[in-house]
Amino acid sequence: MLSDGQPGHYNLSRGVISALKRVRPVEEHWLTVQLRFGLMRNLLRFFLNRFSRLPASSWMRLFYVMPDLSARRCDLIVSAGGKTSFANAWLGRDINVPNIFAGSLRRLSPQLFTVVLTLEPVDPPSAANLVLDLPPSTVDDITLDQQGEQLRQNLRLPHERLYTLLIGGDGAGYQYSARDWKQLGQLLNVLGERYQIRWLLLGSRRTGNEAQRIIESTVDSALVAGSAWYESGKQVEIGAYLGAAEQVFVTEDSMTMVTEAIYSRRPVVSLRPASVASTQRYEAMMKRFADRRWICRYSVSSLLERPGQLTEQVCSPLTESPLDGLAGQLARRLQL
Repeated sequence: MLSDGQPGHYNLSRGVISALKRVRPVEEHWLTVQLRFGLMRNLLRFFLNRFSRLPASSWMRLFYVMPDLSARRCDLIVSAGGKTSFANAWLGRDINVPNIFAGSLRRLSPQLFTVVLTLEPVDPPSAANLVLDLPPSTVDDITLDQQGEQLRQNLRLPHERLYTLLIGGDGAGYQYSARDWKQLGQLLNVLGERYQIRWLLLGSRRTGNEAQRIIESTVDSALVAGSAWYESGKQVEIGAYLGAAEQVFVTEDSMTMVTEAIYSRRPVVSLRPASVASTQRYEAMMKRFADRRWICRYSVSSLLERPGQLTEQVCSPLTESPLDGLAGQLARRLQL
């Protein structure tokens, strides 16, 4: 497993492994690789696309900051994120083992990989390309309910109605002001009282202290059943917060969080701030999820103004885990 250290890419790779574990036992070895300079991508792309023979993988240190490679031969290479793609292709070619890459190739040839996992077909088309409806995720429905039940027992709330909110922050073209965070807190109060539920709040590394302060000072503490904030260092499995929930709310700025919410197989409501300038590709993905009724989309301000909208849209949770389908396809591709 090659990692660039970015949590979203790390979770994509973990999702691939979760699928493979449905097929056979897996032993994982993680290597963190950091590209030395961004300009090296063009040079690496040129050599990997043009030459069938490359120097031994030990020469990768010219391009990457990386630990020593294990003397033990691996059976499969997996990575996600464009900066790992070159190392993935180079290693796969050098030691002659299958390799899986999840993400955009950015003009790197798909023929350098055994399987390329994307959400849109690669151009030009390639037999290596496996197009998915959803990115791989670490959220596993096999353990989700058990984790949720354990959290309920720990909170001593075995029968109470709980909604979960996954909270992100600035990113992917979404920008939050202090007003947005205050309105989000007010929305939690309105929905909590209207539907007689309590909230499980799970912050992320991008939420920040200021957003946490505003939300906590705005939300009625009686409506909060539990919370975990990144800055507190409290270790919480997201599966527990999802598994304990009757319904999941998620801020729309993180593809990883939105995907995790959908994988929970609960009704999902996505929330966005007033200022959104996401890319065309990101917006297309959100629209695709909404068209399939996997998420119901609202702006925080509009839902706060008219909370009854929640009953006007019907979300359709997944009926089975996408990991099951991915496991079968990978087994066939890799001949497991």
